[in-house]
Amino acid sequence: MTWTKPQVTIHNAEIGGQTVDGTFVFPSDIGLEYEMRTQEFFQSEGTLSVAASSILDVIADQTDPDIGDGIRQELSFDIGGGIHAITLDFRGYTGSPHQWGSTGNGGSATDATGGDLHAQMAVFDRFLNTARIDSTNPATLQAGEYSDEGRYGPLQVVPENPNVRFDSTEQSSIYEGSVTWVETVSLDRVIDGSKQTDG
Repeated sequence: MTWTKPQVTIHNAEIGGQTVDGTFVFPSDIGLEYEMRTQEFFQSEGTLSVAASSILDVIADQTDPDIGDGIRQELSFDIGGGIHAITLDFRGYTGSPHQWGSTGNGGSATDATGGDLHAQMAVFDRFLNTARIDSTNPATLQAGEYSDEGRYGPLQVVPENPNVRFDSTEQSSIYEGSVTWVETVSLDRVIDGSKQTDG
């Protein structure tokens, strides 16, 4: 078994007039959840619901006459439409020595390593807010076996519902956070390759 302290690298954030990458090593009290979400082939509402109903009617004519009668049924195919996600719950604290930004040195608009909790929260939020994190510029997540040292390698991901929380009545130097990192197809190499062949 390999345990790598979870970390994410956010690429190409625009902060203070410069383009920077930031690495965030999640320091303590880690909660890790692996998740698979099945996606329906057709949505149950909108214009596609008519197509779904028609297809279910055709299937019903060819097979079991009861199929398609349930209003809660869906048509699903495993063609890459599902979602693989890792939810990371964490706690950070003032003075944490773990890298939290672009350099690991702290004290700048792009790095809060060793800083107070408010600086750490703000820098993480700024990277998330100023980097276009999608399939053309995914973040890189390392956690457990999904890491350079692990058996599967790092994941290309996009964030879902990232948040960090501080409660002054409960804590004085600790904050909590949670991010669901959704694995994504990385198109950056495809785009770079197409630019080279076009030239």
